[in-house]
Amino acid sequence: MIDVEGWDGPSATALLTYLRTHVIRPLAVDVGLRGACAAHAEATAWEAVWLQLLEPSLRSAHSPWGVLWQTARRAMLGEILADRWGVSPRRAWELDAAERAGGVRRPLSLEPLLTNGWEPPAEDSAGMHDSPLTTAVRLAAQALGEAGWPAEVAARIVQETAEMDGPVGAGATAVGWRPLAIRLELPPWQARRLVVVLRGSGGTAGLLARLLADGPSVIDDAETRRALQATRRRRLRSPMPKDASAARPVTEVRVAS
Repeated sequence: MIDVEGWDGPSATALLTYLRTHVIRPLAVDVGLRGACAAHAEATAWEAVWLQLLEPSLRSAHSPWGVLWQTARRAMLGEILADRWGVSPRRAWELDAAERAGGVRRPLSLEPLLTNGWEPPAEDSAGMHDSPLTTAVRLAAQALGEAGWPAEVAARIVQETAEMDGPVGAGATAVGWRPLAIRLELPPWQARRLVVVLRGSGGTAGLLARLLADGPSVIDDAETRRALQATRRRRLRSPMPKDASAARPVTEVRVAS
């Protein structure tokens, strides 16, 4: 039909409208993008899908809708990775694969650390006191230890999780837990629960952000303890705090490696 009417005809208009509203836009939400970031990723995905629509091979594809969905998804994830690595999407995919294989580590920016209270230790005061961020990381590791994790493993989990790029709760579960699972040799379900509990997800603040905002008392919360225990035992449901602090704008947490 489109061959007869052309891309300006009603059939093509209906197809393109459907792709934009039912494939590309919901996909941006699914990968955790909001606001200007979502709009930019949508535009990138839209361009990639349009080019794919013009490919003759799409006519003979076993699942053309699947091809278009994968094209849009890869374009959006490429934008996320390009932003995190500060390179082109193509190069970002290469670096992401190397990171998941344990070959490279993503560079960290000092600006978020300074914003959240981290300061380079002075030569004459090293070890005398911890910054709020360092304290939050230490308390989170202790809480994991109390939930059954070995002390050294718990410390590395929190360190690795806090070093993930991006604000706490935004995109973490989309791409963040997979590299963690590979680096620490954890089952996927366990890595995902750890990222959700420590960094937050879907507008809910994680343990690290809550420790920075409310202090050590959040560890004594029954829901928090159950969530931590669920990172060790798969049969347990993974609850998240539903108190007022969960609705607070989340804090970006990173630590120096």
